[in-house]
Amino acid sequence: MKELREKTIEKLMELGLNQNEAKAYITLIELGVSSPLDIAAASGIPVSKIYYVLSELEKKGIIEMHQSKPKLYRAIDPSRALEILTEKYIEAKKEALKLIEMLSVGGRKVDTKTLWIVRGRKNIINRIKYLIKNANESLIAASTDNVLLLLAKDIQRAIGRGVNVTLVAYKTRDEATNLLVKRFKREAMLRIRPVMAPSVFIADDSIGIVYITKFLYRAPDRRVETALLVEDEEYLPIFSTYFRFFLWYPSKLVTSPEEFLVRPRTYRVYYRAVEDARYLLSTGIRLKAEVEGWLISGGKREKVTLKGEVVNTYISPDKTIYNLTLVTNEGRKYLLGGKRCIIEDVETEKITLIPIT
Repeated sequence: MKELREKTIEKLMELGLNQNEAKAYITLIELGVSSPLDIAAASGIPVSKIYYVLSELEKKGIIEMHQSKPKLYRAIDPSRALEILTEKYIEAKKEALKLIEMLSVGGRKVDTKTLWIVRGRKNIINRIKYLIKNANESLIAASTDNVLLLLAKDIQRAIGRGVNVTLVAYKTRDEATNLLVKRFKREAMLRIRPVMAPSVFIADDSIGIVYITKFLYRAPDRRVETALLVEDEEYLPIFSTYFRFFLWYPSKLVTSPEEFLVRPRTYRVYYRAVEDARYLLSTGIRLKAEVEGWLISGGKREKVTLKGEVVNTYISPDKTIYNLTLVTNEGRKYLLGGKRCIIEDVETEKITLIPIT
């Protein structure tokens, strides 16, 4: 019971109460309606301080006072008390963001989109959660089944927003892997890898996190988990290529393409679009597409949006070239390539595949 009490006091302190305030509130929860002297005796707060502590809790709105002799106090409903404390932090967050934006307007502008270091497991997981939360069209992720289960709710929310999710799970335990398969085999394109590897998370083909464990000390209990935050468009393809050749292709597919590809999917990762288009066409399903990208002509690049039907796909034997042939609604034919394409007509930034069933 003592340990539970201490943990509860810790959490209340994280929400902004000081130690004595947290002790007094918990004591009121335990005792019910009580006098200041009873609260002081049960909580260990000095009598000289108890009246001030109770006054501060009353100002915060999480306890109530009865004007009797002696005065009596009671705690308000805990769920409401936590709401009050949380609301304070939400308001503070809003104000802080406004002030930070005002400060940053005149700040020094430096191109720092390269590689950043994130240290500590909690910080890394929070950064990955933020990356997933801000994904708009696509997410590719490879990690252990345990880490992916830890992120499962965040990934499911992304899927609910229409994000196209591609997963590779490193198998550590049958139970964890089976649970992951049950959750995602119909909602994401999921493969299982029996061998561990660095974790990779890439959102919208524009920002990524590579999750590494780095031992900075010889003692096994003194280790710092480290991740690379990759923001530079020149570096990101390195990790995207690593995901494709070393994680995606060697792993075993568990998702049924027939179930996963029945509805429209949007892709930022071009090779995945070509793979899925090839599968759909091979089953006899016609395929409409909406494309955003750059028309490459005479050394010039022009932003274009195209709509039409995919009539052919090409994947080179070494899986380095991926093409789609699109016939637009106006009858024009274009050869689509991915980012940094050279010989194709259109460099594709985003493509939505729409099966016609």
